[in-house]
Amino acid sequence: MPCYLSTGCFKTTDLDEIIASSLEHGFNLELSSALPFSPSSLETVCNAGKQLDFLVHNYFPPPAIPFVLNLASTDPVIHQQSVKLCKNAIDLCARLGAPFYSVHSGFALNLRPEDLGNHAAQRQLAERQSVPRGKAYEIYVKTINNLALYAIDSDVDLLVENNVVSVENISDDGTFPLLLADIDELARFFLDINNPAVGLLLDTGHANVSAATFGIPPELYIEELRPFIRCLHLSDNNGQCDTNSPIRSESWFAPYLKELAAIPMVIEVNKLLQDEMLQQVKLIEELKV
Repeated sequence: MPCYLSTGCFKTTDLDEIIASSLEHGFNLELSSALPFSPSSLETVCNAGKQLDFLVHNYFPPPAIPFVLNLASTDPVIHQQSVKLCKNAIDLCARLGAPFYSVHSGFALNLRPEDLGNHAAQRQLAERQSVPRGKAYEIYVKTINNLALYAIDSDVDLLVENNVVSVENISDDGTFPLLLADIDELARFFLDINNPAVGLLLDTGHANVSAATFGIPPELYIEELRPFIRCLHLSDNNGQCDTNSPIRSESWFAPYLKELAAIPMVIEVNKLLQDEMLQQVKLIEELKV
């Protein structure tokens, strides 16, 4: 199974430059967040699809007016925008022949784009807002079920990514608004969905931070959720913050890559030089053997 590079690995957000570099070095690409809106992005990608293997992840194609994608949102406008973006992404997967579309898990908050990555702001919002977590979970499960039916019609599977919870996300009462971050809720979700076309994109960086927050070994995310894992996002960190740091042969997940070698793996390390990208791809290929 090929290894992919997230578009976040590149030092540029210019999609033409990213694709040109990928063609030059033989990289497979995951189209992901942090790319600016461009009216020509779909045409650019579909033209390159004849030469590159693509995956599509979360906030792509990006909309002209930014918003926070949240499939668990209680705001009807945000929820409708989120579903529309995901359907557009599924349609793109079908055009590209990509096997699945992967999307972030939802959250019991109605965020603005500037709140993303700001744990302090998210905690303050969680304390002020009265979005019931159970209600957000119910909306998320129903929405994923509906999107899965839409994706199946296009012969595309649907993967959800585990959320990341750091100490800063935990309120004084011990609650947190991010869905599908802990192992028990992830397992419950797949039982509630009960659809073989829906799987887990396990983000190793998210799992490492969440595990440290919950006081458990990160390895449990692989050992207990293995039946649901269909793709990996690979990056490292110190367990305190999701820094998307380079993968090492000593990374906590490295011993599992051989047994998971049959599923796609996406390197999600931020802003690498070309030589560093090649080194990361080589390392993953060596760890898979």
